[in-house]
Amino acid sequence: MSNNNSSVREIDFTSRTGFYNKHKNIFSNSIAVSLIVLIGMVFIAYAFYVYYYSAADNNVQANSSYYGKDITLYQPIFQESANTITDCINMCQNDITCDGMTYNNKTQICTGTKNGQIRNENSDYSAWVKPLGKPSSASKDFAKAVLVGYTKSFRLLDGAKIMNPYMLGNFCWAFNITIYDFYKNYGSWRHIFHKGTPITTGQILSYQSWENLVQDFPNQQIGVWLAPFTNNLRIGITTTSLANRTYGSYPDAFVEKCDSVSGNCFITDMPSGKWTDTSRAGDGTIPKTQISTNLEYLDQDLQNIPINTPLNIIVNVYNTVVEVYFNGKIVKVSQLGGTPVSDKKNLYVLNEKTVNCEISNLLFYPDVVKKADIASIMALSTSTN
Repeated sequence: MSNNNSSVREIDFTSRTGFYNKHKNIFSNSIAVSLIVLIGMVFIAYAFYVYYYSAADNNVQANSSYYGKDITLYQPIFQESANTITDCINMCQNDITCDGMTYNNKTQICTGTKNGQIRNENSDYSAWVKPLGKPSSASKDFAKAVLVGYTKSFRLLDGAKIMNPYMLGNFCWAFNITIYDFYKNYGSWRHIFHKGTPITTGQILSYQSWENLVQDFPNQQIGVWLAPFTNNLRIGITTTSLANRTYGSYPDAFVEKCDSVSGNCFITDMPSGKWTDTSRAGDGTIPKTQISTNLEYLDQDLQNIPINTPLNIIVNVYNTVVEVYFNGKIVKVSQLGGTPVSDKKNLYVLNEKTVNCEISNLLFYPDVVKKADIASIMALSTSTN
C-alpha cells in the first residue's frame, strides 16, 4: 500500500510541474502576452462604451418632450430626421447650443432645444436633457459667436443679426464638417455655406463652371464650396481694392460711390464698412481712383477633404492675410489682393445642390483671433459636453 501511494504522489507532482511549466512558457511568449493585453483593453473600452451610452439612455424620459419654456415664442435650434433616438442624442451632444432634444418615435424627427423644459406627452414622444458637464474653458464671446449648432439640411440666418467686424477685414469663421457621400451631385459645385448674394426660395444652384457661379454670386463675404469632380473645398472671399493707380501713388484723396437704389452719389476715403461717411456729396468731378470688386479664392483650394471623418476648419482673416487651420493646425496662409467686404447680407447653409454632409458649431467672430485663441475655438467647436 505504501508503494502504491508513493507512486500516486509522484505522478501527481510530475503532472503539476508540467502544468506550471506549460503556463510559464505562455507568459514568456511576447506575442501571447500582447494578445492578452489587447483583449483586456478591448473589454475595458467596451465597458466604458456601455457605461457612457447607458448613462445617456438613463436620461431619456418616455412620454415627454423638451421644448422652449415659452412655447408661443419657441424656435428649435435644429430639426432633423434621425433613424433612432441614439442618433438624435448624438446630434444634440455634438451641438454646443443644444441643452436637450425631443424625439418623435413615429415620424423619426429629432428636435434640438436650448433653454427648454420637460412636458408630458403621449407615447409618440421621448425627451432627453444633456447632463451638466464641466464649465467650458473657452471665451464667452466665442460661445456667443456660434451661428448654427447643427444641421444636415438647408438653413437661412438673418444677416441683420450677425455682427459686422470690429475693424474692416478682420474676422474669423470656424465650423465642423463631416462629408458622408462625396458623389452626391457629382459634377456641380456643391454649396456648403455662403454669406452674401441672396438665394431665392427654391433656387437650385447648378454650376459646373466657377466663372458662371461668380457671375451670379459675386458677393461672398465668405463662401465655402466643394469642387465638382474632386474632394477639394474652395473658400471664396469678395474683396474691394483701389484700381487705376500705380504703386505708391494716390491721385485722389477720396473715391466716389453711388447708392444703387436712389442713385445718390457721395465721396468717401473708405472703400466700405460701417463707418463710411455718406454725407459728403461730390462736386461732379469723376475721380481717377475707382473701386474694384472681385471674388477671390485661396490658391490650390483645400485639398483631399477626408470622407466619413469629422474635420474642424478655422478661417482667420487679418486684413488681406488668410490663415486656414485643420483640427487646430495651420495648413495654409494666403494673401488676398484686396480688403474683404462686410455688410448685412444673409447667411445660407447647405442649399441645393449640396453634398451629403453635416455641419456643426458654425461660428463667426467679428475680429481677427490670435494663435492662442485657436485652441479655445477648437475646444468649443468640438465640445460634446
